[in-house]
Amino acid sequence: MEYTFSLALLDYLPVILTATGLTAIVRMVSHINGLQGKVASIGAVLTVGGGTFRATWKLLMAASNGTRDIFWLEDGLFVLMAPGYILLAWSVWQTVRTVQGKRSLHAWYPPFVIIVVMFLISIFLFITQPDSPAWERVLLSIMVLATLITGIFLILFAFRQKLHVAGWLFIFNLAGIFILNGLARIGDQTIPLQWIEESVNTISWLAFTIAANQIYGYTRNNFGVDPEKSKVVVAT
Repeated sequence: MEYTFSLALLDYLPVILTATGLTAIVRMVSHINGLQGKVASIGAVLTVGGGTFRATWKLLMAASNGTRDIFWLEDGLFVLMAPGYILLAWSVWQTVRTVQGKRSLHAWYPPFVIIVVMFLISIFLFITQPDSPAWERVLLSIMVLATLITGIFLILFAFRQKLHVAGWLFIFNLAGIFILNGLARIGDQTIPLQWIEESVNTISWLAFTIAANQIYGYTRNNFGVDPEKSKVVVAT
């Protein structure tokens, strides 16, 4: 696949926007539950790391005219982002439950078990079918599912708190992700098509960043935690 240098540089912009938006999500989660905030922090680091690896791989490919294909940088997108989004989905879900007055579940065990099972299946497929992309598809499928779940929880939280602009921006972000998935399946990835993909990716994560900062600001101003009862209370 051919990449131009300017196109490869642009690939870092969605990564920066994602990092900015996820920072707001981590701060929102941490405000409600410090332990879940740690889970979200690790998830955000892994997710941004995966995007950074892929952008760096693309930049090296563009700078070397396709001769420097460092495969582990490209594969890092799935290897890091899949567990990253599992942790994010779990922490956001627990935060929404806590705000609703429901009991939060264990911060680490459930997502850890899911991640271990996911990697065991992926490693098994890699060993038994080394020439097949099946191991990548497992990670990709889990990553897409966890991304969707995270987005749905954020959308529900936004609309329940009457943050309609944030809710629609999160929907726009998910729509952009699905559009990108469809465009990526086109066999002939021409330079003009890649520019369209990068533009959609950038705009969708800009929407996510704006929405994430809105709900963090709202959560910080309207919710607090009673240290004696370890319970979320509406700030007065």
